[in-house]
Amino acid sequence: MFVNTMHFPCWGLSMSSPVEDVSTLAQTLLEWRENDRWLLLGRHAAISEKQLWTAWAGVGARKSHDTMRSHGLDAEFIRLIAGTHQIRIGFERAGVANGDNEAWLVYLPEFWTTEIIEVEWPELDLVALDKEADRLMRVLDAKLLTHRPISNSVTIERLHLELGHNEEHDDYSAIERAALSHIALADLS
Repeated sequence: MFVNTMHFPCWGLSMSSPVEDVSTLAQTLLEWRENDRWLLLGRHAAISEKQLWTAWAGVGARKSHDTMRSHGLDAEFIRLIAGTHQIRIGFERAGVANGDNEAWLVYLPEFWTTEIIEVEWPELDLVALDKEADRLMRVLDAKLLTHRPISNSVTIERLHLELGHNEEHDDYSAIERAALSHIALADLS
């Protein structure tokens, strides 16, 4: 398994009020984003840098092998985070839901591969990404949260993660392992 110490390009959002109609929120993002590399995840769905980079690499591999189940990079990423082969269930598990007041604005970097099929980490223009994220936050009427991805009290339930028999629900490492397994098994479920 690869490890990347670079922060994944995502921004925690605090909505001005709880989401009343997730369809309207999604439509707003679709209208204002530059491309399908920008997406929203539910607050519970992004739990670690490793999880996000693993899902990103999975999308890149599926794109290069033409095995994506969805038509868009955004939906494929959400599907992998949710650990399912069904796109609709992916959005139900890992997407923003009515009543949520926090979310993650995510940018999927370009995918680079070598002839040996090794992932090369992308070079990111963080200033430009921050400016675009700020623009989208204003459009979505949200404010920036200062924390990085971490599991919360509803992560296990909403993502349908399965922990081992001896693992506790507050064991961050166990939750991260379950989330990585979820990604790996998404096409087998």
